[in-house]
Amino acid sequence: MFFYKDNQTWKFSEDQYLTDEAYHELLDEYYKLPGKYITTDVRDLNRDFYGLKDKSLSPEEEESKRKRTMIGIILGCVVFASLVVSLILKQILIFGFIFCVIFLIAGLSLVITGKGGNVESASRALINRITGVFISLASAAILLLLIFRSHFEGAEVLILIACILFGLSGIALPLIFIIKALSGKFIYTEEINAVCKGYVRSVNREEGSHHMMHTFILSSPLFSYNYNGVQYEALYDEFVTKKDSDIALGQSVPIRIDPKHPEGIMSPVATHPLSVVLPVVMGLMFLAAAIFMGTYVLNGSAKSMTVETQWNSTVNKINGESESTEPAKLQLTDEMVEKAYANILKNAEGWYVEYVTVADHEDGGNLMIESFTDESFARIACEKGKEHETGTKFLCFYTVDKEELAENGSHYKHCFSFGDPDTVEYTGSHGAYQG
Repeated sequence: MFFYKDNQTWKFSEDQYLTDEAYHELLDEYYKLPGKYITTDVRDLNRDFYGLKDKSLSPEEEESKRKRTMIGIILGCVVFASLVVSLILKQILIFGFIFCVIFLIAGLSLVITGKGGNVESASRALINRITGVFISLASAAILLLLIFRSHFEGAEVLILIACILFGLSGIALPLIFIIKALSGKFIYTEEINAVCKGYVRSVNREEGSHHMMHTFILSSPLFSYNYNGVQYEALYDEFVTKKDSDIALGQSVPIRIDPKHPEGIMSPVATHPLSVVLPVVMGLMFLAAAIFMGTYVLNGSAKSMTVETQWNSTVNKINGESESTEPAKLQLTDEMVEKAYANILKNAEGWYVEYVTVADHEDGGNLMIESFTDESFARIACEKGKEHETGTKFLCFYTVDKEELAENGSHYKHCFSFGDPDTVEYTGSHGAYQG
């Protein structure tokens, strides 16, 4: 890529080896840059960060660049506004639809133009186009899932979204790095001699494990060479993660360039075989995760999963709601009841459920005897200290003794289980005995 002398994130030096003093000076300048940007005219930020191009832009190019920047700002504002509206209305689908549409447009733009910013070489344009294809596929697939979400049950939609993201990432990640590794075969096809005129270094910080920030020095020799009668001064298209160089100042070495973009020099990082190993391993892991999630949905296991959304208390306050602390109720089904009380129900003609209210208590010695306001229910015995208070209403599961019903018409409903309405909800098909 071209060497932009005004790029303030790059530091030029003629020292092949970076001394400790120069290393700390480079770090100090890097840390001062954000503060400088805050006090710099906005119009100068792009120049300071990316440097001045060798050729000035025409008025038409400047206007096109300004429009692209404005569209990007507007789309960013739309995404943020849709997220806020979705949270307030508790309709996250609004954000989902807008997010997918914007990324679909961005992906198609990458596919058509190959430009995600300032593209300096054909390899970058190709990788941008491949990235755009996968972004478009993921956005379109998720958009279709949201549109046809009614055809899925439980957590199937969320699991399928994760399946799409992991699956496409598992394909795109190794593919991009394999293309970069093979770029010398079909992009950087011309080999010429170049002289090392110096070294350009920059600082890179990345977040590692436990949120620790790691600092790296990226570097590239500054090569000077002549191609087709034109003199170039250029750097590797991708900097090397090392502070010292293997090429001595003034040394003439063979380099591979892109004949369509002679300023594009093949980086030893991108084409090193080991640079493909980690992306391939990660891609296989992503694909394995996608296959597992896809199988989980296909065999119907995800249908029984539910997705509960607990909104942030701030959002609830905006809507004038108080933060709920009530625990989720246990959902009792017919299958759960029949399985738990199989021995009791195997000789019964059927079982029923309805709400009952405690009427009174009698001392039965070691036990307390409870009676109900509905005299069709038989009295029950419970341990002292564990009896229900008078007036307590709870869910009663019972069987019917038809002989007792025929004899005296009361106390023929025999409870075999109870449930607190505050913690238990019956979702089955049984109801009260109708006679």
